[in-house]
Amino acid sequence: MAFFDRRTFARLPLSALAALLLFGSVPALAQQPADLTSASVSPSPVSGVRPPSGIGLQDEDRVRLLREARALYAFNEFPDRPSDYDQFYESFKMAGFAAFRAAFDPASKREELTAAAQSVHDFPQYELYAGVYNVPVDTILFEQELQLRLYEEFGSEPGQRTEADAERFMQHIALMRDQLYPLVSRDYWNPDVWPIFWTYLNVKADFEDLRSGRADLFAQTFRYRTDVLNRTVDGRLSPAQTAGFDAAVRELETRLATFGAPEAIEAALAGVRAAYASLPASGTPAAGLSADLAAARALLDLPRGIRSGQYPASAFGALRRAINEAQRALEQGGPDARLAQARSALASAVSAFRAKQKP
Repeated sequence: MAFFDRRTFARLPLSALAALLLFGSVPALAQQPADLTSASVSPSPVSGVRPPSGIGLQDEDRVRLLREARALYAFNEFPDRPSDYDQFYESFKMAGFAAFRAAFDPASKREELTAAAQSVHDFPQYELYAGVYNVPVDTILFEQELQLRLYEEFGSEPGQRTEADAERFMQHIALMRDQLYPLVSRDYWNPDVWPIFWTYLNVKADFEDLRSGRADLFAQTFRYRTDVLNRTVDGRLSPAQTAGFDAAVRELETRLATFGAPEAIEAALAGVRAAYASLPASGTPAAGLSADLAAARALLDLPRGIRSGQYPASAFGALRRAINEAQRALEQGGPDARLAQARSALASAVSAFRAKQKP
C-alpha cells in the first residue's frame, strides 16, 4: 500500500497489522460518508425539522464524543504529513467535524451518538501514526508543558485558564512523559506509545474546555439550538427564518472543533447570539425572561479574580442585583411591556458583566 511507503510493513508491529485486518484498509475508510448526522431520526411531519431528542449536553456519550472528535482533528492536523497522506486528510477532517456536530446537535438520538463514536474509533489512528508520522511525542509534551510554565509565570496566554488548571494539566503531562521515556528510548513506533498519545490528545481537548466561559458558551448555544428546534417543529419558526442562525451555529462549531483562537470563538459566539436575538419573537414574555434568567445565573459560576480571563468581584455583585430585579419582575407579573423592559435591563447587565472580563 503506497500509504505506508515511509515505513515498511516489516517494521509495523503485529498488533497494527491485526488492527488493519479488523478495520479494513485505510482507503476504504476514507471513502466512508462524512455526514454522520443524517440517518435514523424522523423529521417533524409539520416542518421537516427533527425535534430535540431530550439527551442533555452533559450526557456521558455527548461529552465523550465532543472530546474524541476534537482529538481526532488534532491528530489529523499534526505537521510533516507526507504527500501520500493528502488523499486521506480531507476525509479524516470531515469525519472529525461530523462527529463533533452530532455530539453538539440537540436532535441527535442515542443511536446517532453511538454511530458517530464508532466512526471515530474505527479510524486506525495508530496505523496512521506508525505509518506516516515522525511524531516526537515526548517533545510535544515538553513543549506543551513549557508553554504552561510560561503562562503560570507571566500570565500572558489569552483565554483565561486558572493556574490550578494549568498545574493539573502539567501533572498529567509529567505522568505521560514518565510512561513514554522507557518506550521511546527504544522505538517511537512501539505500539504502547499510541495509547499515551491518544490520551494526551483527549486531555488537551478537556483542557481547552477549562477556558473561562467555555462551559457557559456550550450550554448557552445548546439551549438556543434546543429552543429554535422546538419553535421550528411546532411551526412558530420556518427553516427559512432560522437559516441565519443555523449558519452562525455552524461557524461556531467549526471554531470549537478545530481548537480555534479564543478571539475567533468569541466572535463566532457573538454571531450566534445576534442571530438568535434577531429571530421573530414567540412565546410569552414571561417565558423569555425565565430563559434569560437561567442563562444569566450560569454566569455567576465564572472565575473571579484579577488575572486574565477572570472577572472582578464587583462585576458579580452588579449582575446578581440585576438578576434579583428581573426575578422580582417575573414573580410580580404585570403587562407584557413591563416584562420586556425587565428583559432589556437584564440583557444590558449581562453585557456590562462580560465587558468587565480581565484582558
